[in-house]
Amino acid sequence: MAITKKSTIQAGEEILADAIIAFQESGVMVPLVTTATAPQGAGTVSFPYYTDPASSNVGSGTDGSDYTSTTTRTISKAQATIAEYIVRSDVTDLAVQSSPQNLTSDVGNIIGHELALKADDLLVSLFSGFSQTESAAGTAMTLAHVFGASRQLHAAGSPMPFNMVLSPKSCWGPKGLLQLLINTNSGSQMADNPTSQDALANGFVGRVAGVDVYWSAEIDENVSSGGDAANGVFSKGAMGMGFGSGGPITVEEQRDASARSTEYVGVLNAAAIEIKDTFGVYMLVDVS
Repeated sequence: MAITKKSTIQAGEEILADAIIAFQESGVMVPLVTTATAPQGAGTVSFPYYTDPASSNVGSGTDGSDYTSTTTRTISKAQATIAEYIVRSDVTDLAVQSSPQNLTSDVGNIIGHELALKADDLLVSLFSGFSQTESAAGTAMTLAHVFGASRQLHAAGSPMPFNMVLSPKSCWGPKGLLQLLINTNSGSQMADNPTSQDALANGFVGRVAGVDVYWSAEIDENVSSGGDAANGVFSKGAMGMGFGSGGPITVEEQRDASARSTEYVGVLNAAAIEIKDTFGVYMLVDVS
């Protein structure tokens, strides 16, 4: 007979609390996008947005005269359908008895981490759908691409902060951002400025060209087998992550006595969607 115990990110029970903490702390993308939770009984999440403001909507008036021009404010929405993304790990009694580690805690932490990575994977996969682009296949990254992405987002009226999420090779590879910052154009001597010194000392920089910098190993670094990385620069309103009404994740423990084993099943109840195309820029760069 199987006995099920359940813990969710909302309930906060002690069973697999490590999974909940790991999910909250491990991911990169979710805090950078718009999030919403589906209403009880609904399987979809809506992300409403307005049309862009324009100075042309503002007219001049005449003293004493009624201003009769009106501007219609259109509300559009992106709608995401919640889906389940599942990971399962079985831990046998013998493994628990033989291990000096706390396997329940370790497995819970790993499950939570993997669910967070899956959320990252769903969101970074949307980068290639942005209509606005900087760089192209076979082209190495330059600082001009970062400034260009920032220019496009400013021109679209995207609210700051802007976020740039890069693949590992796009950060630390021989054609990556760090090499751009610490070397001069000739590459024969080290650049001498505070940002470059920070990159050289710490192996990372958190901000370039007014854009906050992050990295994710979930980004494809071999797009179409061409050795290119599918990075993205975006504002918070570019993408959305919707969660099920029961919360972002559920974690269940099920005992299988006849197998002398305990099953741990983690589920991400979520959906990723592009909300506003002009609030994002696709940066495909060569990292081969």
